[in-house]
Amino acid sequence: MEEKIRMEDAFTESDVKMYSRGDTITGTVVQINDSEILVDIGYKSEGILPVGELSPFREEGKVEEGEEIEVLVTYIDEEKGTVYASEKQAEYEKRIDTLEAAYRAGEIIEGEITNEVKNAGYHVNLDGIRAFLPGSHLGSDLPSAIDELKGMRVPFKILELSRRDKNLVVSHKQYLKDEEKKKRMTLFENLEKEQVIDGTIRSVVDFGLFVDIGGFEGLVHRSEIAWKDLPVPPSQYKPKDKVTVKVIDFDKEKGKVSLSIKRLRPDPWEGITERYPAGTRVKGTVVSVTDFGAFVELEQDIEGLVHISELSWGYPENPKEIVHEGDEVEVVVLSCDEETHRISLSLRRTQRDPWEDGEAKYPVGQRVVGTVTKITDFGAFVKLEDGVEGLVHVSELDWGHVAHPRDVLKQGETVEVKVLNVDPQERRISLSIRELKANPWRKFVEGYSLDQVIEGEITEIKDFGAFMKITDDVDGLIHVSEISDQRIATPKDVLSVGDKVQAKIIGINEDKKQVRLTMRNLFGPPEVPVAREPRKPRSRKRPKERIDSAFLDGGGHESLSMRDLLSSANLDDDTTDDTTTE
Repeated sequence: MEEKIRMEDAFTESDVKMYSRGDTITGTVVQINDSEILVDIGYKSEGILPVGELSPFREEGKVEEGEEIEVLVTYIDEEKGTVYASEKQAEYEKRIDTLEAAYRAGEIIEGEITNEVKNAGYHVNLDGIRAFLPGSHLGSDLPSAIDELKGMRVPFKILELSRRDKNLVVSHKQYLKDEEKKKRMTLFENLEKEQVIDGTIRSVVDFGLFVDIGGFEGLVHRSEIAWKDLPVPPSQYKPKDKVTVKVIDFDKEKGKVSLSIKRLRPDPWEGITERYPAGTRVKGTVVSVTDFGAFVELEQDIEGLVHISELSWGYPENPKEIVHEGDEVEVVVLSCDEETHRISLSLRRTQRDPWEDGEAKYPVGQRVVGTVTKITDFGAFVKLEDGVEGLVHVSELDWGHVAHPRDVLKQGETVEVKVLNVDPQERRISLSIRELKANPWRKFVEGYSLDQVIEGEITEIKDFGAFMKITDDVDGLIHVSEISDQRIATPKDVLSVGDKVQAKIIGINEDKKQVRLTMRNLFGPPEVPVAREPRKPRSRKRPKERIDSAFLDGGGHESLSMRDLLSSANLDDDTTDDTTTE
């Protein structure tokens, strides 16, 4: 019986702990050599810890006898009773538990960037466990050069973690996004409409300004920058500039904040009609010049338009001929509309109207000198002074036929004209150039008579007859019935342009400036004697409506040339329209 007790006591004394692979245990270092370290782990033999399996965090891999050390069982040789252990893996398992808990909870961890993985990213030391940081997840607040990054301790969020594959991927970029989201949520919780905030301009785009108001960007639309219309934000706003804004709206779900700069002060358009009633003279600064006029700033964000027609009493083709940006000008308020934010201004009404004494300055019959400013199909406009232009109708250019005004005048040419009519109310002056020249028709009447046989050149042939040149300024018409004693179908059967022929004058109409000719019975007695037609009394003053029509539509003719009148197939003088005015 005593022997049995002694055996049990011996068994207790030699009793050892049983371990399995992967167990983490604490032991004491009992012996150290160049390749191995023996650790007493309470097993029947000491555990073997290869030097290469020491923790990488040990300073120069130093370990001392008697030191307590935590190791992980990596292999058990039961035949030899040998246990192999690793401090490095024990450290990994201990750290990976912490990281896995952070990964599952979405918590932020810190690590040190150690080196670069070429064209891929960087290695990060997470307190003993190496992780991979993709280059695309570095984050905008960090430099990309490894020389600057190496040794930096940076916050990360774990993207991937696998114990089995020992795969660990982290992101600093995601950390920044999460922080921004937290700031945004905090911002929205404290945000209120009409709140005034100091911010920083982050970017300027065509449609407005993005302003950082404390970790989140709000938009100041261009319509909220100033009380006046802006096509784009003014150049005075630049990135990184400090700016004060007012919150006008926000959407927590969509993460949007609308801001305003202009609402920090009252709307200047309120009560505008009381401040600028029609007829008021005010001073302002030209802020922009366009093709249709100039904008004048009367006060901050209050601009009025001086239309091109209100810039001067003249007729400028380009507003820049009158004003330039930066000019200080005095203007008259024409109208003011608070609802549409529009003010119409006039610059010319601050100056003397040149038409006030138009009739006295330009009496009928006076000779004046002017400059041709514009040529149209119906005549030419001549500038007599700034704001005063008169019209020389095509019929008043010359006594002869003028096909187009540009055949006798050029734009910019200086000409002498005679005043025919003045209408200050309609701001119109009718002018004449031909009145300053000798009348070729009078010369013709004095030198030629009925039944006179003359010789001339055929200048034009129509179906109803042929025109023969009598003088340089007077043509006569030979009707088809007066070309030959025999019946002909068309003048072209007998005559051609350029032919020299003889003809007899059988009709003269002084009012209509018409001459009728015949090639029949040139030297015998006339078949039907034709008396010279009496001349109607002249009217020196032209009817006002005819002068006006030339201004209104460019198609009115005060007088027609002889050729134009004779181009009618009906040669009956009584049926021809009498539009001649001397």
